[in-house]
Amino acid sequence: MKQPLCGFVMAMALALSITACQPQTDATAAKAAPALVTKPSVTVQPASASSALLPQVDLSYAWSNATAEAKGNPTMEGFYGPDHYRISFYFSKVHRDSLHPEQYHIWGINRYKKVITPFEGTCTVTRIAALPDTAEMENSSKLRAYTAFAEFTLREDPKTKGAGVYSGKAMLDFCVNARNQARQATFNGIDLGFDNPTKGSGLLFQGVWRNNATGQQKPASWSSNFLVIVPQALEKIGLGSRGDTVYPELAKYGWNEWYENDEWWATSSKPNLSL
Repeated sequence: MKQPLCGFVMAMALALSITACQPQTDATAAKAAPALVTKPSVTVQPASASSALLPQVDLSYAWSNATAEAKGNPTMEGFYGPDHYRISFYFSKVHRDSLHPEQYHIWGINRYKKVITPFEGTCTVTRIAALPDTAEMENSSKLRAYTAFAEFTLREDPKTKGAGVYSGKAMLDFCVNARNQARQATFNGIDLGFDNPTKGSGLLFQGVWRNNATGQQKPASWSSNFLVIVPQALEKIGLGSRGDTVYPELAKYGWNEWYENDEWWATSSKPNLSL
C-alpha cells in the first residue's frame, strides 16, 4: 500500500525548535520519487517539549487517514474476531474538542462481511513522544517526527442488529507543517523493529469489540497499512506476500474481494441506466 510524500520540515517555535513536514499537492506527490535517506544521529526531544504540542497542534487531519494518496482509498483495513476475518474502517469526520485539545471526536462507518455499520466516538491522546527511528521516513530530510499515543472508544449505531463498542489503544506517527497542521508520517516500507510503535504504518488501532446485548468480546485491530498486523495464521496462507494477488484460500477470511475502486464508503447516488 503506497504512501504519499510530504515536503521539507519547517520550523515551529515552542519551547524548542520543532521541525516537520510540509504537505504537497496530489500532482506533486505523484511526480516525486521516494527519496531514501541515510539515518542521521537523531536527538530525542524531552517529553515535556513533546507534550507542549498537544494544545498547539490539531491532529484531526492525521487521525482521519486523509493522506494525499488515501483520497483514492481512505479506508483502514484490519482483522476481527478469533478467525481474523477482514474488517474495514472509514473515518468520515474527525474534529478536536474545543475545550479539551487532547480529545478528538470521530464519526465513520465500518464494513464486516458486507454489512456496513455507522459509528461515532472519541480518541483521546494520552501522551506525545519523539519518534527516534526515522531512517525510512519519507516526509522530510530532517526526519523530525512524533508518535501520539491515545485511547479510543467507537460506539456502533445501537439501532443496528448486533451493534457493539470498539475500544482500545491507538498510535499515530505525525509531523507538523509551518501552519501547525499535523500530517501523518509516511515511510518507505513497514518497520518491524522496536523503535516505531506503528511499525511504519503511520496509524494503528488495537483493541476489542464488545457486544451491547451479550457483553461478548472479540479482538479487533486495523491500520492504514494492514500488512503490519497480518496474523501469523494468514501470513502462512499468503496474505500480503504477493501484493494485490489474493490466494483462493483467503476467501473465507474476507480477502477474496480486494478491489482498489470498491468505494463502499462513498455515498452512492441513484445510478443512471441507459436501456
